[in-house]
Amino acid sequence: MKRRKLNVSKLLTLGLLLSYSANIAANTTSETTSIQQNSSYKVTGVVSDTSGEPIIGASVVEKGTSNGTITDLDGKFTIEVNAGATLNISYIGYKNQEVKVDRNGLSLKLTLKEDTETLDEVVVVGYGTVRKADLAGSVAVMDNKSFKDQPVTRISEALQGRVSGVQVENSGVPGGDIRIRVRGANSVNLSNEPLYVVDGIVREGGLSGLNTDDIKSIQVLKDASSTAIYGSRGANGVVLVTTKTGVAGQTQITFDATLGVSNVYKHYDMLSPYEYAEAYNFWYPGNGYSAEEMDALKTGKKGINWQDEMFRSGLVQNYKLAISGGSEKTQYYVSANYVNEEGVLRYSDNERYSARVNLNSAVTNWLTITTDVQFNHGVRNGNTYIASKTNPIFNALNYDPTMDMFTEDGKYNVGKNTTGSNPLGSIAASNSELRTYAATGNLALQFKIIDGLTFTTTNAFDYQDNKSYSFSSAKASPTAISSMGNSDAFRMMLQSTNNFTYMKKFGKHNLTATAVWEATSTEYRNMNIGGNNLSTEAVGWWNVNMASTKTLGNSYSRETLLSGVGRVIYNYNDRYTLTATFRADGSSKFSKEKWGYFPSVAVAWDLSNEPFMEDFKAMQNMKLRASYGVIGNQGIGAYSTLGLLGQAYTNYGTSSQLYYGYWPTSLPTPDVTWEKTKQFDLGVEFAVWNQRLSFSLDYFYKRTVDCLMQEPIPGYNGGGNYLANVGRIDNKGLDFSINAHLIQTKDWQWNSTLTGTYLKNEVKSLGSNEYIYGKTPADKMADEATIVMPGYSIGSFYGYVWEGISEDGKNVYADLNENGSIDAGDRTVIGNANPNFTFGWNNTVNYKNWDLSMFLTGAFGMDRLNLVRYAMSTSISDASFINTKEAYEYNWDVNPENAKFASLLNGGTNYANSTQWVENASYVRLANLSLGYTFPKSKTKFADIRLSVSCQNLFTITKYKGMDPTASAFTDDSSKSVDVSSGVDIGGYPTPRTFTFGIKMNF
Repeated sequence: MKRRKLNVSKLLTLGLLLSYSANIAANTTSETTSIQQNSSYKVTGVVSDTSGEPIIGASVVEKGTSNGTITDLDGKFTIEVNAGATLNISYIGYKNQEVKVDRNGLSLKLTLKEDTETLDEVVVVGYGTVRKADLAGSVAVMDNKSFKDQPVTRISEALQGRVSGVQVENSGVPGGDIRIRVRGANSVNLSNEPLYVVDGIVREGGLSGLNTDDIKSIQVLKDASSTAIYGSRGANGVVLVTTKTGVAGQTQITFDATLGVSNVYKHYDMLSPYEYAEAYNFWYPGNGYSAEEMDALKTGKKGINWQDEMFRSGLVQNYKLAISGGSEKTQYYVSANYVNEEGVLRYSDNERYSARVNLNSAVTNWLTITTDVQFNHGVRNGNTYIASKTNPIFNALNYDPTMDMFTEDGKYNVGKNTTGSNPLGSIAASNSELRTYAATGNLALQFKIIDGLTFTTTNAFDYQDNKSYSFSSAKASPTAISSMGNSDAFRMMLQSTNNFTYMKKFGKHNLTATAVWEATSTEYRNMNIGGNNLSTEAVGWWNVNMASTKTLGNSYSRETLLSGVGRVIYNYNDRYTLTATFRADGSSKFSKEKWGYFPSVAVAWDLSNEPFMEDFKAMQNMKLRASYGVIGNQGIGAYSTLGLLGQAYTNYGTSSQLYYGYWPTSLPTPDVTWEKTKQFDLGVEFAVWNQRLSFSLDYFYKRTVDCLMQEPIPGYNGGGNYLANVGRIDNKGLDFSINAHLIQTKDWQWNSTLTGTYLKNEVKSLGSNEYIYGKTPADKMADEATIVMPGYSIGSFYGYVWEGISEDGKNVYADLNENGSIDAGDRTVIGNANPNFTFGWNNTVNYKNWDLSMFLTGAFGMDRLNLVRYAMSTSISDASFINTKEAYEYNWDVNPENAKFASLLNGGTNYANSTQWVENASYVRLANLSLGYTFPKSKTKFADIRLSVSCQNLFTITKYKGMDPTASAFTDDSSKSVDVSSGVDIGGYPTPRTFTFGIKMNF
């Protein structure tokens, strides 16, 4: 990295020279030069690189003091020091150098050498690592430094906004589901979740049980060149997690504890119980409230604030302990984690215990053994309601606030003017618990065969057992009957990976070749029982024998995957890189076409090392990349391509004898094969000002073909559907990242990272289907709310174009087909749940022992169908009444001049899914603000101690009228991808605001 004394470079750099720099890197090596002369105080000098070019802004500091300066535009400096002092000279990307000062008027000419450790930084990729200089694919790298001082409890919180090309959505539920999309959604019927790989082991259950403090780094493989090595499972991108291992030396102990309080920071502006009764009497005087009831509501003797009843402040606790160390031959790392999250919705919480042990031992100079075992146990309560048809948040926001909470016999009451169960009763008198038991482990043996050639065999398991329990008391409402249900979902995955890796340098040639043979087997067992109308509720869900009606069921499936992988990475003279990958997968899921083949190729050109770039040395590490490849998706059921039979029975006439028979539940589809994604990527990356500012930009185009979808069978052939390879979905866009070391001085450091993604998702074909309707979550609207249609994105809203209120107080919709009436033919696409642009901006500022971090996220160009506002603002009868101030104050009957909502008295029942309920949900959110202070061990005498305060989700800037613009349905429609209806807000669990205090100690 040479520097050229260019005027333009000097002017640009001048803005960065705010103070002197003491950029001492802990992992760099130092060179010491001793100059023995008489004592002196004044030193001058010039600092240059190995080519003789001056280094601008290098730090020159008197060691052990705060006395320092920086080099000017010519690389020169002047400093006064104590007699016998030592100067430390440093700059980003170079080795530190120390100089002993022993005479007056000393003039130094110093040369800093490039730090080759930085230049040879390695990046984790599938089945190995690669020098960053040799990387030709699109791989986003995030180490734990970007989130280690922030109170994150889940990896999704660490990924959100910090990796370009990646969109993360949380359900908001404590310990609940997350949704990660890498460069868009590829499928309508299959999962669009990326593949998760932890230390080389596939994690089908995701990353929910992983201790965030165990993470060393996260790599997100985005383009086909990097994901094709995972073949049939790489179409949705790959998230690689590398965990921490022990380091030889003295035992290190780290204890980290955080304690926080969460709350809902936005509420709907509701009518008070008295205002609600007044409004009800205005519209329905014949069935209204008496004077006595009105007086009780006015004085507060009666009435319910449902938002206060349903929501609470929740306590969040997170405790982490890690111990590591070892000798030169054997190292160990042991950790434990306890998390307890009280949800902001009452009766919802999550508790998690986890522990991990990692051992690494160089048994001989040719054999290294590594073992890693992790255990995880979680208990979640009340989390199944949010995506169900009895969503308590939705119901509470639409329930009668004038009622009494309990009946005289102690049951939860029902409203006078509302339908459905008591919202609080549905969660207080009912219970749902999910107990998760999980363990993963691997044993790896690495053999050094000859110079450059290693063989590694890894055998691993991934075990998970989810036990779900539910109970509903008859006290939930006056008409409720008791019920219970238990289920057990067991999964065991066994994986054997055998990897040959050859790495060799021949003069100017660098070669890395990888060959892998892998076998994976996964077994699933499911069992469920249920019962209704229990004779006693004494033992809750352990009560099936007391049920008057019982249900039971079980299932078993097994699937295997055999894979052969080859990859060659060739680099010539640190300038030109070629990467070629090929993977063959054989899957038991397919009947005839069991094997799929997934090739990719990538090239890269490092312009910085070209002779013609000598005159442009202000720019470093400039690289052009291009890649193309084919990757797959096999995310269907284990027996989806087979013809399956179901059993049925009946009796004939008056006979009670049952006759059993079998009928086809699915048709055989032997020709069905992999869903394929063809992806092209073109990228550029470079750095300036000696890597003070780095930039990367990628253009990508993904085309998914042979989509695995249900094709309709004509009615004259019996009707129904069959699985087929049809359809096409495209994703294209740009993603970028900018990293800046804005200030690097002795006392001050300011680092900033900005990531962004522009994405366009478009359905091109659905086979013989003209469109596919998405289910309206929880059936809260009569019409279909979403649609998948060629020419539009997955997750599009479908309905009428609302044109306002007529003179007689009725809704007016656009007659798009111009037939003179409003009918189903006037419906069209009216919104898109997918953002056009997402970003994340992370800033960390350090001043001496203080540290401040600020993290902003945002999304633009996305809509939400606000089904909550729809329900609260419309009324089709006196049993479904409005209850917000907006709905009352802007109803045509009350305010015809400024009406937003149709009359309730004049046939205003023609409410349909329309643009009236589709809202702009673009937002900017301060996701984290943290302040910390570190007491060094030299002051505490026993440990480094960091105290911190932070706030997550401090505020959100948005025009969306709902509680949370990121709240989504997480629909329970298992027949389609969650992306189809994800933008429908049915009262989704809101993202809470959390204030946290933390203490971290390093011994």
